[in-house]
Amino acid sequence: MHNPRLERVLAGSRLFGRLEPSALVEVTAAAAFRAYVRGEHLWSAGEPATHFTIVHSGLLKVVQTLPDGSDAIVGLFGPRESVGDTAVVERASYPAAAIVASDQAEVVRVEAAPILARMETRTDVAKAINRALLDHTHALQEKIRVMSAGAVPKRLATLLLTLAERFGDEREDGALVIPIAISRGELACLIGARVETTIRCIRLWEKAGSVETNPDGFVVKDVEAVRAATRAADDAG
Repeated sequence: MHNPRLERVLAGSRLFGRLEPSALVEVTAAAAFRAYVRGEHLWSAGEPATHFTIVHSGLLKVVQTLPDGSDAIVGLFGPRESVGDTAVVERASYPAAAIVASDQAEVVRVEAAPILARMETRTDVAKAINRALLDHTHALQEKIRVMSAGAVPKRLATLLLTLAERFGDEREDGALVIPIAISRGELACLIGARVETTIRCIRLWEKAGSVETNPDGFVVKDVEAVRAATRAADDAG
């Protein structure tokens, strides 16, 4: 059955956005929407990777359990991005869990088997998958950049600017709108900081008028001030 909304989401995604119309129709036929709330798992480590997953709204974190039993966030994925592609292409199991980090998230799940079969006969499909794998590498590099930024304010500023660059929109006044609702606790988790320290940092920026928070996400109102925070001395760790 023709689903215009589903087709629009897939056409706007980084994974399938450059497919020929006929191929996009085939992908849409194998796809369906799924909605989740904060903390829900899309999958756990060890589950078979049977579907491509496109994020339509919200933010997902990929979490890997370390040998000492602790969890580490190894990737962040938001609107228009796909997650878990490497395991899907390799017809393997997911090496890490995918968990909703925002208040809500909606994804499109695409049955992998027919898409993988088409990779062998259609160059546009193969190229789309290869681009997605490169995006995964970029996402991992972004996470490393955030976590190695320095003191908490620098890590938080780097995270906000990274989210704005990847998923945000610029208003006419130059402010950057990040349409992803993330709790203070999740922000702290994403940058590896104490919740209290993260809250204090956000409050200082709100008081200065640099950042605004609302039920839909964040607005970086003074972009230069937040960028300056990424270059500040590490005196607030």
